[in-house]
Amino acid sequence: MPDDAAKVTTEFLCSSKGVQQALHMARDEMQDITEDRWDEDVWGTSAGSLCSPKTKLVFYFGQSDHWVANHSRDELIAARACREGGDRWMPKMIVDEEGIPHGFCIRHNSIAAIKTAGFVEEIIAADKGQANPSVRQQVQ
Repeated sequence: MPDDAAKVTTEFLCSSKGVQQALHMARDEMQDITEDRWDEDVWGTSAGSLCSPKTKLVFYFGQSDHWVANHSRDELIAARACREGGDRWMPKMIVDEEGIPHGFCIRHNSIAAIKTAGFVEEIIAADKGQANPSVRQQVQ
């Protein structure tokens, strides 16, 4: 672990409420994040005008993430992801192929920031009716 990450982790563990807050958040995740419970408004499939703007979501999953079981990830992708030739407003869901870990902020923050910038540029370009932007091409 890099020195700066170790310092932040140590400060967090020594803080008066850090561990308690982390355990509370973990409890919430274990109780609440067990299945697809978002309503259709979040997914953009609720009844209404086909012309109304849809929320554009991007999910970026690790190949083998210890926080999300591969079968759960694959079920979510099968049920909710935009497919080639399908509805463009559906969420874009990508499984990482570069070995970026769940804790990307420790050693992989630059590549994660570049990928995120590319996703944002794609959303903006799609809203403007333009071709794919250039950031992602610069990374490859």
